[in-house]
Amino acid sequence: MDKILTISVAAYKVEKYLRQCLDSFLIPEAEERLEVLVINDGSGEGINEIARQYEQSYPSVFRLIDKENGGHGSTVNRGIEEAAGTYFKTVDGDDFVQKEGLQQLLDFLRHTRADLVVTDYQCFDDASGQVTDENRNGFAGKEYLRVYEWEEVCGQVYINMHASTYRTERLREMARRLDEHCFYVDAEYILYPVPYIKTVAFLEHPVYMYRLGMTTQSMNIRNMQKNCEHHERVLRHLLDFYSECQSGISEGKRRYIARGIARILVSQIKIYLSFPAGQKWKEKIQSLDRRMKEEYPEVYGNVSNRSVKLLRLSGYHLYRVACAACRKAYHCEEGEGQ
Repeated sequence: MDKILTISVAAYKVEKYLRQCLDSFLIPEAEERLEVLVINDGSGEGINEIARQYEQSYPSVFRLIDKENGGHGSTVNRGIEEAAGTYFKTVDGDDFVQKEGLQQLLDFLRHTRADLVVTDYQCFDDASGQVTDENRNGFAGKEYLRVYEWEEVCGQVYINMHASTYRTERLREMARRLDEHCFYVDAEYILYPVPYIKTVAFLEHPVYMYRLGMTTQSMNIRNMQKNCEHHERVLRHLLDFYSECQSGISEGKRRYIARGIARILVSQIKIYLSFPAGQKWKEKIQSLDRRMKEEYPEVYGNVSNRSVKLLRLSGYHLYRVACAACRKAYHCEEGEGQ
């Protein structure tokens, strides 16, 4: 039987969590339809030993790919290249999936040709295991299992990486690959396929379970400060992509891409605000925002974050207030200087 879904598991130093992740894919009646690629991103034999056990026990499902370190983007790029499934989803090795949701997804994929299938997901706390948030990709009149034309709904939702299952051929049509040796490539994975998406469907049961609260996560504010240049690189490449998309795609798709990049712009400004107040960081914010307004007015205008809009309205005179509020919200001063 042909594989319906390939799940690419990015595995880098996640020995503690990997068994929970791989166990979550074990649905006996789904083995012939599911392929799981465990991609060891250069993190040593610990990952390989665990993955080989699953590969040996369930050879029709699991396959180990042991590669040199290249970052999360490289694992996605390799997964797309190697995928045998008609559809493709990526899961981090320290996260897992809900079996009920995965079963519904597999059943739906057997009978659809949608380019993108969207599933709800939940966030849970690493320490307590308690669910802390649920993302439902809601919009007025939403109907589960219905296949929509992309243009019908793209102005009402923003679909992130954890919610996305793509038709594999759409990902292979992308003109760009995800950045390698770089954090924050989720936005590239979300936006680069947009020009090729024509149809989208939404399923009811959550699939992805996203782990929060680990200090090693790239979205931890300390790591965002440390990897600020990575975030800048992703923003720069997304802007290049947006420029390339000015002709040849619909207005709805262009607006969706602009809205997505505006989110990354806000994140970049928040990173700058998270550093101790100083002229260097204020000038970086002003310079970036000025460039957005002059060169990418649609991106600039799609910023909806109230704090950033207030900062703009003040002529950046509220910079120190915004900086203090941001640093307090992210607990930036705790352990600073140690």
